[in-house]
Amino acid sequence: MALERGNAFTPVASATMIWPWGTAMAAGAVTGIGSFLLNLSPSVLGALSSGLTTGIFFFALVGGAVALLGGKGDRRARRYAGQYPWRFAAAPAVVGGAGTAVVSYIGYVFAGALISGLFGAAFAGLGAAALIWVILGIIGMVAGNKSA
Repeated sequence: MALERGNAFTPVASATMIWPWGTAMAAGAVTGIGSFLLNLSPSVLGALSSGLTTGIFFFALVGGAVALLGGKGDRRARRYAGQYPWRFAAAPAVVGGAGTAVVSYIGYVFAGALISGLFGAAFAGLGAAALIWVILGIIGMVAGNKSA
Protein backbone atom coordinates (compact mmCIF):
# COMPACT_ATOMS: atom_id res chain seq x y z
CA MET A 1 0.00 0.00 0.00
CA ALA A 2 1.49 3.28 -1.07
CA LEU A 3 0.93 6.31 1.07
CA GLU A 4 0.29 9.51 -0.83
CA ARG A 5 0.27 13.11 0.29
CA GLY A 6 -2.77 14.08 2.25
CA ASN A 7 -3.51 10.61 3.60
CA ALA A 8 -4.01 10.30 7.31
CA PHE A 9 -1.01 8.76 9.02
CA THR A 10 -1.66 7.02 12.30
CA PRO A 11 0.66 6.04 15.15
CA VAL A 12 -0.03 2.36 14.46
CA ALA A 13 0.97 2.71 10.81
CA SER A 14 4.06 4.65 11.82
CA ALA A 15 5.07 2.07 14.42
CA THR A 16 4.56 -0.94 12.14
CA MET A 17 6.41 0.61 9.19
CA ILE A 18 9.60 1.31 11.13
CA TRP A 19 9.38 -1.39 13.81
CA PRO A 20 12.69 -3.28 14.27
CA TRP A 21 11.26 -6.77 14.71
CA GLY A 22 14.58 -8.59 15.15
CA THR A 23 15.94 -6.22 17.76
CA ALA A 24 12.65 -6.06 19.65
CA MET A 25 12.28 -9.86 19.68
CA ALA A 26 15.87 -10.33 20.87
CA ALA A 27 15.43 -7.80 23.68
CA GLY A 28 12.16 -9.38 24.77
CA ALA A 29 13.59 -12.90 24.66
CA VAL A 30 16.77 -12.07 26.58
CA THR A 31 15.02 -10.11 29.33
CA GLY A 32 12.14 -12.58 29.55
CA ILE A 33 14.46 -15.57 29.94
CA GLY A 34 16.54 -13.67 32.49
CA SER A 35 13.47 -12.77 34.53
CA PHE A 36 12.18 -16.34 34.33
CA LEU A 37 15.48 -17.73 35.60
CA LEU A 38 15.76 -15.17 38.40
CA ASN A 39 12.22 -15.90 39.66
CA LEU A 40 12.31 -19.68 39.27
CA SER A 41 12.67 -20.66 42.93
CA PRO A 42 9.23 -19.73 44.39
CA SER A 43 7.07 -21.34 41.70
CA VAL A 44 7.39 -22.23 38.05
CA LEU A 45 4.04 -20.67 37.13
CA GLY A 46 4.89 -17.37 38.80
CA ALA A 47 8.30 -17.39 37.15
CA LEU A 48 6.70 -18.03 33.75
CA SER A 49 4.26 -15.15 34.21
CA SER A 50 7.06 -12.86 35.36
CA GLY A 51 9.27 -13.82 32.44
CA LEU A 52 6.51 -13.30 29.87
CA THR A 53 5.46 -9.90 31.22
CA THR A 54 9.08 -8.73 31.37
CA GLY A 55 9.67 -9.95 27.82
CA ILE A 56 6.54 -8.18 26.52
CA PHE A 57 7.47 -4.96 28.30
CA PHE A 58 10.98 -4.87 26.86
CA PHE A 59 9.76 -5.96 23.41
CA ALA A 60 7.58 -2.85 23.27
CA LEU A 61 10.08 -0.52 24.94
CA VAL A 62 13.19 -1.47 22.97
CA GLY A 63 11.27 -1.80 19.71
CA GLY A 64 9.79 1.67 20.10
CA ALA A 65 13.10 3.21 21.12
CA VAL A 66 15.03 1.68 18.22
CA ALA A 67 12.25 2.69 15.82
CA LEU A 68 12.57 6.29 17.02
CA LEU A 69 16.37 6.36 16.99
CA GLY A 70 17.03 4.14 13.97
CA GLY A 71 17.43 5.25 10.41
CA LYS A 72 15.70 2.35 8.67
CA GLY A 73 12.12 2.12 7.52
CA ASP A 74 9.80 4.46 5.70
CA ARG A 75 10.91 8.09 5.91
CA ARG A 76 7.32 9.34 6.29
CA ALA A 77 6.86 7.07 9.27
CA ARG A 78 10.10 8.34 10.84
CA ARG A 79 9.06 11.94 10.20
CA TYR A 80 5.65 11.32 11.77
CA ALA A 81 7.26 9.69 14.81
CA GLY A 82 9.62 12.64 15.17
CA GLN A 83 6.91 15.28 14.80
CA TYR A 84 4.38 13.55 17.03
CA PRO A 85 6.42 11.58 19.58
CA TRP A 86 3.59 11.16 22.10
CA ARG A 87 1.18 9.84 19.48
CA PHE A 88 3.83 7.43 18.19
CA ALA A 89 4.60 6.26 21.74
CA ALA A 90 0.95 5.32 22.25
CA ALA A 91 1.10 2.31 19.90
CA PRO A 92 3.99 0.49 21.64
CA ALA A 93 2.51 1.46 25.02
CA VAL A 94 -0.81 -0.18 24.16
CA VAL A 95 0.98 -3.33 22.97
CA GLY A 96 3.12 -3.54 26.09
CA GLY A 97 0.29 -2.70 28.48
CA ALA A 98 -2.24 -5.06 26.91
CA GLY A 99 0.25 -7.92 26.79
CA THR A 100 1.24 -7.35 30.41
CA ALA A 101 -2.39 -7.23 31.54
CA VAL A 102 -3.38 -10.41 29.69
CA VAL A 103 -0.43 -12.47 30.91
CA SER A 104 -0.82 -11.12 34.46
CA TYR A 105 -4.50 -12.04 34.50
CA ILE A 106 -3.79 -15.55 33.28
CA GLY A 107 -1.26 -15.91 36.09
CA TYR A 108 -3.82 -14.66 38.62
CA VAL A 109 -6.45 -17.07 37.30
CA PHE A 110 -4.11 -20.02 37.77
CA ALA A 111 -3.40 -18.76 41.29
CA GLY A 112 -7.15 -18.76 42.02
CA ALA A 113 -7.83 -15.02 42.14
CA LEU A 114 -10.46 -14.38 39.48
CA ILE A 115 -11.94 -11.03 40.53
CA SER A 116 -9.03 -9.52 42.42
CA GLY A 117 -6.75 -10.76 39.64
CA LEU A 118 -8.74 -8.76 37.13
CA PHE A 119 -8.07 -5.53 39.02
CA GLY A 120 -4.43 -6.43 39.64
CA ALA A 121 -3.88 -7.25 35.98
CA ALA A 122 -5.57 -4.04 34.88
CA PHE A 123 -3.35 -1.95 37.15
CA ALA A 124 -0.23 -3.86 36.03
CA GLY A 125 -1.14 -3.26 32.38
CA LEU A 126 -1.89 0.42 32.92
CA GLY A 127 1.36 0.88 34.83
CA ALA A 128 3.40 -0.80 32.11
CA ALA A 129 1.65 1.18 29.37
CA ALA A 130 2.17 4.48 31.19
CA LEU A 131 5.84 3.78 31.76
CA ILE A 132 6.46 2.79 28.13
CA TRP A 133 4.50 5.82 26.88
CA VAL A 134 6.46 8.28 29.03
CA ILE A 135 9.88 6.80 28.20
CA LEU A 136 9.23 6.65 24.45
CA GLY A 137 7.60 10.08 24.42
CA ILE A 138 10.65 11.64 26.05
CA ILE A 139 13.01 9.78 23.69
CA GLY A 140 10.93 10.98 20.75
CA MET A 141 10.94 14.58 21.97
CA VAL A 142 14.68 14.65 22.59
CA ALA A 143 16.08 12.53 19.77
CA GLY A 144 13.24 12.12 17.30
CA ASN A 145 14.10 12.43 13.62
CA LYS A 146 11.94 15.43 12.72
CA SER A 147 13.53 16.07 9.33
CA ALA A 148 13.51 12.53 7.91
